[in-house]
Amino acid sequence: MTIIKNASQILTLAGNDLGVIEKSSIVINANKISDIRFPTSDIQHQKTIDATNCVVMPGYVDCHTHLVFAGSRENEFAMRLEPRPSNKGNEKFKDVKKCRTETQNEERGEGKTYKEILTTGGGILQTVNETRKSSANELFNLAQKRIDKLIQWGTTTVEIKSGYGLNTPTELKILRVIKRLQKANKNRITIVPTFLGAHAIPSNVRKTTYIKKLISEMIPLVAKENLAQFCDVFCENFVFDAKESKKILKRAKKFCLVPKIHADEIESSGGAEVAGEVKAISAEHLLYPSNQGLIAMNNNNVTAVLLPGTTLFLKSKQIPPIDKMRKLGLTIALGSDYNPGTCMIYQMPIIIALGCLLYNMSITEAIRGATINGAKALGLDKKIGTIEVGKNADILILDIPDYKHIPYQFGKNLVKTVIKNGDVIYSRNVNL
Repeated sequence: MTIIKNASQILTLAGNDLGVIEKSSIVINANKISDIRFPTSDIQHQKTIDATNCVVMPGYVDCHTHLVFAGSRENEFAMRLEPRPSNKGNEKFKDVKKCRTETQNEERGEGKTYKEILTTGGGILQTVNETRKSSANELFNLAQKRIDKLIQWGTTTVEIKSGYGLNTPTELKILRVIKRLQKANKNRITIVPTFLGAHAIPSNVRKTTYIKKLISEMIPLVAKENLAQFCDVFCENFVFDAKESKKILKRAKKFCLVPKIHADEIESSGGAEVAGEVKAISAEHLLYPSNQGLIAMNNNNVTAVLLPGTTLFLKSKQIPPIDKMRKLGLTIALGSDYNPGTCMIYQMPIIIALGCLLYNMSITEAIRGATINGAKALGLDKKIGTIEVGKNADILILDIPDYKHIPYQFGKNLVKTVIKNGDVIYSRNVNL
C-alpha cells in the first residue's frame, strides 16, 4: 500500500469540473486508487510519497499521435513561412559584404500551404519514403526515445497511429513496432494502436486501386494479427472524400476495428457527418465542421479531439467552433498530433496552454481535455483519466501549488513524479 500525502490540491476530475480537493491524501492499493481522505493518521501503509506544496492529478492521456516514423521535415517548416522581402536597396547592407552574403544564403519562406506541399509529393509522402527505408529495429529505437520523453512530461497513456507506410508491408511493420513498444513499456505507459493506412494516396498509385487494397487486404490482415484497436481515415476532399472515408470505416467495423476519423481539418469535407453516421469513437482536428456534422457527432456520442499544436505549426487562422461544441454538449478532448511535419510538440502541458491561448478554452476545459476526455476518445474513461476509487493509479505529482500554473508556466516541465499503475516510474533527478 502506498499513500500520497499532504497535496496542496488533488484534481480528481470527477464530475464536470476539476473536482479540486485540498490538503488531502490518496491511498493506492496494488495498482488501484483505494481511498481519498483527510486526515491520514489511521491509514496503515508501506510507502509514503510527500506531495507538500504540490498538485496531484491524473496522468495525461495523449489520444492522437503519429509517433512511429523516420526522418524529419524541417524543410516544410521553412516552406510554410511567408516570403521575406528582399534586402535589395537596404542601405544598411549596401557596403557590408558579409551581411549581404549571409542574407543571400538564408532560406526564404515560400508561403506554401499544407495541401500544396502534399499534392506535390511532399508532406506525408516524404515521411513515407523515409519510413519505408527504415528497419523495424530502427523505428522501434526512434519511437522508444520519444516515449521516454513523453513519460518525463507526464503522459501515461498514448495513442499511436500507423500511416507512414501506405503499402501493406510497411503498414504492418509499423503496427508490429507499436505492438513491440506495448510489450516493452507495459509497466510504464499504456499504448493504444490505430491503423491509419488511409493517411494519403501513395505515389504512382490510383486512388481506386489503393482503396481496394485497403479494404480487401490491409484491414483483414491488421485484424487477423490483432495489430490495432481503431481504424482512422484522413477525410479531406483532396485525400479521401466523405464517401470514400465512410466506405473504408464501414469495412473496418466488420473486422471489429473501431472507427476514428481525421475530419474537416483543411476544409469542410463532411468528415464530422461521417463520424456520426459510422458512430466513430472520435473525430479529430475539426477546424471546419458543419453544424449538421456536429449535431450528428453529438447524437452518436462522438468525442471531438482538438489539436492546437497543429494549428500553431500550420499558422491556421481558423479555430474549431468551440462555442457550438459547448452548446451541443460535445465531449472535447485534446491531443498533441505529434508528427514530423505539422506538430513536433509532444508535451501535453504545452498542448493544454495552446488550447487556452489559441482555442479560447478555459483551464478546466483544457485539463479535462488532456485527461478524462482524452481517455474517452480511446474508450478508456472507465479505467483512467480521473482520481477516483477503483480506477487505475495513473497519477502525476506536479511541483506547483496551484493547477493554474500548468498553462501559465508555458514550456516548463513541472512534473516531479509519475506513477503508473501504482508504481513510481519517473521521479525528477532520480534514476529508477
